[in-house]
This record gives sequence, structure tokens and C-alpha cells, in this order.
Amino acid sequence: MTTPTRGRSRRRWIIDLAVVAVGIVLGAVLFATVTRDNDTPPLEASAEPLLPDLIMEPIKRLKPGDPLEGGAQSLRFPATIVNVGAGDFLLESTRSWPWTDDWKATQRIQDATGGYSDHPTTASLVHGGDGHNHWHVRGVEAHTLERVDTGEVLRKLVKLGFCFYDTDYLYPELPRSPTEEQYLGEACEGPFTTGQVVGLSVGWGDLYPEALPEQRIDIEGLPAGRYRLRQVADPDNEFVELDETNNETWVDFDLTWSGDAPSVTIGAHGP
Repeated sequence: MTTPTRGRSRRRWIIDLAVVAVGIVLGAVLFATVTRDNDTPPLEASAEPLLPDLIMEPIKRLKPGDPLEGGAQSLRFPATIVNVGAGDFLLESTRSWPWTDDWKATQRIQDATGGYSDHPTTASLVHGGDGHNHWHVRGVEAHTLERVDTGEVLRKLVKLGFCFYDTDYLYPELPRSPTEEQYLGEACEGPFTTGQVVGLSVGWGDLYPEALPEQRIDIEGLPAGRYRLRQVADPDNEFVELDETNNETWVDFDLTWSGDAPSVTIGAHGP
């Protein structure tokens, strides 16, 4: 009678040990999930805030004649968002678990004293498609095609989002502008992450070339004439900036058709 009892006790001990081990692992995962980067403690209130300032670089290239799915003609263009402010443009995003969609995006505002403060935003994240196996921030830029004479919006580009980081050193003369990129594409985490911090250094831009997915807008059915392509940074004013009045650029162009083939000639530029 004693042998079966010892066998059950041994098995129960092994089971208890396994339960404890699983608990330790789950506890570690939970700790890693909710822990945030606190190397520098956030300030209760900004003492000397170094605010970013987002602008769009002028549009210098337009490429027509690249059909969309279904054959509709389109116009391709690059987009470069730039930070010309006093501090970096930083966005920290977290969610509770890898399988939830309860992302919370917080703008991290640097301070001249060496710390930072947090500013809640209404921005959200979306997982990128077309081979972009990482998270993108919604609402960073907007693109519209308009009539020059009336300002009527004829087309609007619905872009999933942007994973922004330092790609082009454009304004080296700005104070606090680093000569080397500080924020890299690797910060745009994969599908199972519960947190990421992306940024754009002072004086640096994030270029999305015209060859990338979603960098095109439908021009099918538009008659020949003059049009305006407008690009706006932070169109919904979700982020804190030094200047909210300098967020857009535009380019006018003449559209002509030769049969079904479009061509464009760039005219006037905005800022």
C-alpha cells in the first residue's frame, strides 16, 4: 500500500513544482509587458520643455501612369516629414497584451533639465501590410488632391500609418541637431510587441519614397487641367508642437492625357 502512495506524492510534488515554474514565467512575462523605459524618470510638469515642430519638405517629384489595382491611373509622390523644433519628436506606445488592440500612444516631451514629461494623445497604431511587418502610427500625415481654383478636395489618400525614424539629415544648423541618426527603423517592433518608442531627431526627416506602397493617389477620370497636391503633418493636431501653422506643403501641377496615358508638369511650390 505504501508504494502507490509514494508514487502519488512524488507526482504531486512534480506537479506543484511545475505550477510554481509556470507562475514564475508568467510573472516575468507580465512584468516585461507592463514595464516601461524608465531610465530617466518623467517630470510631473515640464520645467523647460523642448517641443518638436513638424513640417513637410517640398514635393519635388511626381510620377504619373502607375496603375492601381483594377487599372485606374495614379500619381506617385514622395513624402518627407521633418522635425525642425527644439526637441525630438518622440512617441511611446504600449498595449496590455500581445493579442490586444488597446494601444495607448503617449508623446514624450524632452526637457532642458535632462528629463521628460508625458503628454497623452489620441493617436493609435496599426500593423503595417505590404511586407511591412511592424507597427505604424496612424494620423501622422495626410495627402489630398485639390482643385487649384476652388480648393475642392477631389481625392484623399487613406494611408495606414507611418513608422517614422531618422533617414535624412536636412537641417544641421538647428541647435540640438545630432550629426548621426538617433532613431532607427528597428524601433518599429514586430507583431507581438507590447510597446515601442519611435522618434525623429531635431533637424532630421523621415522620407517615404514614391516607390513605397501607398505613396500614390488616384487620378483616374480627372480632366486635363491644373491641380494641387497637398501634404499635411499632424492633420488632427494630436501632437504638441512649437508651431501648429507650418505643418503643410503643396505643389501645383498640370495634368494632360495622351489617350489613357497621363503626364504631369510641375508648376508652383508651397513652403
